[in-house]
Amino acid sequence: MSASDVAAQSCSFTLHLLVGVCIFRVTAPVPLRAPTGATAQKLEVFAAAPPLPQLPGLNPIDAGQDESAIRRPEESPVVSLPGFKYDFSKVALRATLLFPFLTPGLALDQIVPGERREIMASFRDPDAPAPSRRHGGREKPPLVLGTAALQALIDRCWSRRDRWSVFEPLIALAGTYNPDTGDLPAALHRYVQENGLQPYVDATIRDARMWVELGLAADHVDFIGFISRYASEHPATKATIELLFLLDKLAQGSLDALVTLLDIEPAKDLEWTRRVNGDAFRWLAEIRRYYQAQLERRGLDSAVALRQYYSRVRLAILTRILRTTPHGYRSSDARFLIGAVHWREGHVIDALQSWRDLAVDPTDAYVTVYSDILAAVRDSSGGNRQDVDSARVDRILKSEHGRWLIASIDRLRRFGYHLDTF
Repeated sequence: MSASDVAAQSCSFTLHLLVGVCIFRVTAPVPLRAPTGATAQKLEVFAAAPPLPQLPGLNPIDAGQDESAIRRPEESPVVSLPGFKYDFSKVALRATLLFPFLTPGLALDQIVPGERREIMASFRDPDAPAPSRRHGGREKPPLVLGTAALQALIDRCWSRRDRWSVFEPLIALAGTYNPDTGDLPAALHRYVQENGLQPYVDATIRDARMWVELGLAADHVDFIGFISRYASEHPATKATIELLFLLDKLAQGSLDALVTLLDIEPAKDLEWTRRVNGDAFRWLAEIRRYYQAQLERRGLDSAVALRQYYSRVRLAILTRILRTTPHGYRSSDARFLIGAVHWREGHVIDALQSWRDLAVDPTDAYVTVYSDILAAVRDSSGGNRQDVDSARVDRILKSEHGRWLIASIDRLRRFGYHLDTF
C-alpha cells in the first residue's frame, strides 16, 4: 500500500512478523535518480482550464500525451499465470490515462468550487429549494438502511480486482437519495473506510500484483468522473465530502500503482508474463518507459519529487474538504490527514498548525489516532519543532497504519484472500 514508513503493533510474535514482512514488501523505494533541486516544487499540480467533455474532473489532454506512443497489444489481452488469470483489455484501452492524477491532472475547480465561487454561493436565498437534494422535481428521500443491510451493501461493493463495476449499487443510491440526511453519507463513509484501499504484496512473483494494480488504476478515470459530476450537482453536502475522501484514497492508490510500475524490472520481474504472453510483456515494458518519460518531462524523475507531487495533490483535495464541508462535517478528519501529510514531508510547523485546530468528534473515522495526536501536541510547551516529541508522533502514526493493516488482513480473510492473493 502506501509508500510511507509504516509499522504495526500487535500482541503476538507471529503477527509482528507478518506485519513486518508486509511493510518491507509494500515500501520498496522507487529506483529513480536523485532529486534535481527545486524543479518539482515549482510544478503546477492543477490547472483551472475546463475538462474535456469525456473526461470530467480532469484537465485537457496534454499535447505531449500521444496515444500513438504506445502500440495496442495485437495478441490476446489475457495473461494466464499459475492460479491467476487476468484480462487487461481495459488497461490497454486506457494506457495513457492510467495515472490521471499525474497526466492530465485533476481539474479540481471543476470538482469542488474554488474560494470565489464559495463566497458567491453563501448569498443563496435560504428559502430556495436546494437543487442538489431534489430528484425528478421532488425532494430526495433519505436512504434508510439497518446495520445488517448497510454492511451487506458494503460487502457487495468489495472487490480485490475490479472496483468500478462493483461500485454501481452506490452510484444508483447516490442518484436517488438525499445527500445529507439518511444513510447515504454513512454508506459512502463505510465504503471508503472498508473498501477504499487494500494492501497488495508480491510474496513470490511480481506479475500478478502488477497487472491487478494497473487494472485498479484504469478505473480511476471512471471514479473521478463520477465524483466530479456528483460534487457539481450536490455541492457542500455530506455525501460529496465522503466522495472527496474517496478521491484522496484514489490519489494514494494511484501513487502506489505507479511506484509498483516503476519499481519492476520487466526482464527480471515479469518472467511469467513473458512466457505466457510475449506481446503483453512487451506492451507492459512500453507502458513503463512511457510513464518514465512523462515523469522526466515534469521534473519528477526522483522518488522524493514524485512523492511530493502526490502529497500536493492530496493536500489540495483535503483543503477543499475543509473549505466546503457543511457545518464542519468530518473537518477534524481532514485536518488530521493534512497534518499527517505535512509531518511525513518534514513540514513539522505546518503539521502542528493543522493539528492544533482538531476538535474531537466521536463519529469521525480517525478520532482515535487524532485524539492521541492532539494530546501529544498539547503536552508540548509551545508546539515548535524543538519541544514536540517527534518520536511519540511517529509512533502514533505508525500505530494507526498498523491498525489499518491488521483490519485489512481480517477483511481480506472474510472474502477468502490473503495479502499475496489477487
